[in-house]
Amino acid sequence: MEIESSLPRTAPSQEGKTRRKLSEQARDWIRERIVTDEFAFGRTLRESDLSALLNMSKSPIREALLELAQEGLVVMSPNRSARVITLDTADVKELGYLRDVLETQAVRLAIAKDQAGLAKDLDRSIQLGAAALEKNDIAAFSRADHDFHMEMFRRCGNRYLEKSFVTIASRIQSIRARLTGDRRRISRSHATHIAILEAVRANDGDLAAELLSKHIRSNVEDYNAMQSDAPLETGRRRVMLSEMEHFSRLALGKVKADASTTDAILRALSHASLHGVDSHGYRLLPHYLKVLEHGRVKTNPEIRLDTTSGAVALLDADDGHGARATYAAVEAAVGMAGQSGIGAVAIQNSSHFGAAGAYALAIAEAGMIGLCVCNSDPYVRLHGGAERFHGTNPIAFAASTGSDEPPWLFDMATSAIPFNKVQLAQALGNTLPARTASDSNGMDTVTPELATMLAPLGGAFGYKGAGLAGISEILSAALSDSPLSRELPPMISDDLTTPRRLGAFVLALDPDAFVGRATAEAVIRRYRDSIRHSATAPLETVMAAGDREWAEAERRLEGGLGLDQTTVTALNDFAARQDIPLLSCEETAD
Repeated sequence: MEIESSLPRTAPSQEGKTRRKLSEQARDWIRERIVTDEFAFGRTLRESDLSALLNMSKSPIREALLELAQEGLVVMSPNRSARVITLDTADVKELGYLRDVLETQAVRLAIAKDQAGLAKDLDRSIQLGAAALEKNDIAAFSRADHDFHMEMFRRCGNRYLEKSFVTIASRIQSIRARLTGDRRRISRSHATHIAILEAVRANDGDLAAELLSKHIRSNVEDYNAMQSDAPLETGRRRVMLSEMEHFSRLALGKVKADASTTDAILRALSHASLHGVDSHGYRLLPHYLKVLEHGRVKTNPEIRLDTTSGAVALLDADDGHGARATYAAVEAAVGMAGQSGIGAVAIQNSSHFGAAGAYALAIAEAGMIGLCVCNSDPYVRLHGGAERFHGTNPIAFAASTGSDEPPWLFDMATSAIPFNKVQLAQALGNTLPARTASDSNGMDTVTPELATMLAPLGGAFGYKGAGLAGISEILSAALSDSPLSRELPPMISDDLTTPRRLGAFVLALDPDAFVGRATAEAVIRRYRDSIRHSATAPLETVMAAGDREWAEAERRLEGGLGLDQTTVTALNDFAARQDIPLLSCEETAD
């Protein structure tokens, strides 16, 4: 049996154009390529390119793109350029939840209304899918798969339920198409369809709904697993950690960074890039090289520690690198905690802090409990505000769970996202999550080019995020007499010589001074394990703090780190100027 594509694989013919509006022809042609992954998620759709491909003017192309935007397959920017949507794990979970609600209700209604007719239609779709698998026609199987699920809505007798599903059907198809590379998943899906059909034939609506719910949940899990296993995002390059560290050490040597500064920078950047904090990983290396080379950050600082008591100290970073200063503060705090049970260090005259979790983790790896915070130049508006006020002001907390266990690790920005993620989205051509960034008027925007400030953490309850930012602000600035966020010179500017003199704060607690380390670690493990085994909402997964980071680090240690092309270009330009080998990395598929 030969199964024809429902849409042309080439541009519509002139004869076809006379039968339907040009915009409809363009809409269907573009939709087919998005749904089948020929047009990848995040791809820019230029009207001029599409006009040439389809041999028609821009007007019907523009109309088609607007219709696809209404379907949720395309995002239109204010400058009228279009981009294929991107679906992250949260998007797919939300779609999966909605599918679960709609499809399980539809199959129950369809069985009650016309069980025999539904069984006949489902069987037809299954036979088409089987024929497609026999011919290894994956596109045909995907269409049969789509029809299988649509039959439940066509037979359910509720046109509003069917219309609700149609609004998300194209996005579901696009997810389904991106899962067809795994033949085992396709075979498993086909087998589940057969089991659902048998439940329909048995007139068992509850069983059919249960099988369908598990099937949808499996699709969500498969897609998210594929995203985790995918090489890297569009526009990125893969580089092994050993190569990245080797290149970085050579580059930092060229700007005359001393050994302690070099070691600290590599330790902090490797932590971020390994654990999935890409915004604070090696993409910052070009900036660090600039400020070290031009003098804003000293390459050989004289770190001074003023211990005012057995448990409290003030560290003067001497305008050295933030990682150099903060790891020195961690070492001092851990040493004092070992003697007094607690060690607190305020940092002054520092520079960019990096990923706060790197330093909290270092305290936990010493068998203690650690808290690390800093403020930074203002990128975040207040709740209801329309000007930059706070920095992203991160808070990191980590605790030892035993020598053979990964620590508890929690690292968050008090903004909805770090500003580096805006820059990363711009470099990769991605949109921003909703309600995370604002334009110059304080209004929400998902376009990175229009984002001038970040929203505080919390969305509609952003006053909570702003309050948390205030905690970081006070600990970082008040205890070290350092500038407030809004008083700091910007990190990104043409002035590469004036020190920024940031503050930060590090706290270490030794459980041995309280109930004993073994007892405290046992309680933390019990708490962590209770989180991991707690009940979950439909299609959701509960993880303890650090679980995601450890899994990501294991994957990246084996498969490599990701760098956007902008960073790779900047590093290789530096390498060419300084006569060191270019960064060795491999291109990933777009």
